[in-house]
Amino acid sequence: MNHEEYRKKTLAAFSGAEEEIAAYVAPNIEKYRKGTVKLRLTEKNGKPIAGKRVHIAQQTHDFKYGANIFLLDEFPDGERNLRYRDAFADYFNLATVPFYWSELEPTEGALRFAANSPKIYRRPAPDLCLNYCREKEIDAKLHCLFYDKFIPDWLPRGNESEMLRLYEKRFCEIAERYGNRQLYEIEVSNEVLENYGWKTKSVLSDRRDTPLWAWQMAKQYFPNDRLVINETNKLTEVAQHTYRSSYFLMLENLFKDGARIDKIGVQHHIFIGASGTQEEELPKFLPMLDPKAIIKGLQILSTFGKPLEITEVTIPTLDGDEWLQAELLRHMYEIWFATPQMASVIYWNTADGTAYTGDANWNENNVCAGLFHPDMTPKPAAEMLKHLFGEVWHTELDLETDASGCADFRGFYGDYEAKVGEKTARFGLHQDAKKITDLTI
Repeated sequence: MNHEEYRKKTLAAFSGAEEEIAAYVAPNIEKYRKGTVKLRLTEKNGKPIAGKRVHIAQQTHDFKYGANIFLLDEFPDGERNLRYRDAFADYFNLATVPFYWSELEPTEGALRFAANSPKIYRRPAPDLCLNYCREKEIDAKLHCLFYDKFIPDWLPRGNESEMLRLYEKRFCEIAERYGNRQLYEIEVSNEVLENYGWKTKSVLSDRRDTPLWAWQMAKQYFPNDRLVINETNKLTEVAQHTYRSSYFLMLENLFKDGARIDKIGVQHHIFIGASGTQEEELPKFLPMLDPKAIIKGLQILSTFGKPLEITEVTIPTLDGDEWLQAELLRHMYEIWFATPQMASVIYWNTADGTAYTGDANWNENNVCAGLFHPDMTPKPAAEMLKHLFGEVWHTELDLETDASGCADFRGFYGDYEAKVGEKTARFGLHQDAKKITDLTI
């Protein structure tokens, strides 16, 4: 298959739904991602700043767009580590921090919380990640409390009562150190609908009420935190089976049983090439490149009335065509950004050659889905992401105040800077903000 054939096949569904996409994307972005505010500018003595030019520049986005931060200080050379640190802050405002039990506590009782903990590849210590995120003003999320696949070898996996006790101990220890809103959000359960294929798991994986139990523990130990559920590639399944899909039914049952799920997460990994050649696997993943199915799946999940998150995104570079990857990213992010209840989108692997390799039959590096090359120079997909949030979905303009010192504008939700001459003031334009903002400059 040549480049043109790859492009034609992967973009066919988008090309065939241009009118439907346009009708969904532009109006929704205007309606749900922007607001109008009137600024009332005064000097320190209370005098209105009348008839003056005001430069308005957006500084941050309320919408979260991030990536996992698994490569923080993980490169063998200092130059690439510095590039990674600079690039992450330049391209993202949210970081997924690894809390996989197998690497967080590889030896019983020896928790790797501290920044100077022994290094394990792709599993930087939580404190190292959080120190970086605080320095760069990036929000950090925990991934994840209950994931029965990546669990340490020392666990008594066949002993139900001991597994319940040890999992609760894990919840408690993490809550004591990172709970009470120190993080942007806490992922409680991950991929519980996929455990049938796991080679490593405990007796809890097949226990009937384990998902509810995990959510009850989270409610108990993280009462003040935003709790997120994370499930694997379910959008197209939800679109196909609607209210009878496995994910919808699991969510419905959890809500009925009192689970406090604050945010519904779903992955979108287009792993073309991970377990075969890209050409062989392309047909299998084409449903995930269908915008109508993506929109339908999101609309069905939205009926729960909770914020949504695309928790893990993988977009392949097919046959080395980096511009096709960038085009696919644009299509995906436009739909996600336009979805009313979407609150965040998290890309998964940042750099080519650094992804997860399971065994001889699974290698995510063959997908070539990084946003950056192995040397951390940006690919067109990275520049596309930056272009969308830094230029297309970004507000910067000049206003002139009236006789009362007022000026109004409509812009994307986030934090702003207003500048009059050499004087500046910060303010926010948010969904729940007042319609009039008083600024003293």
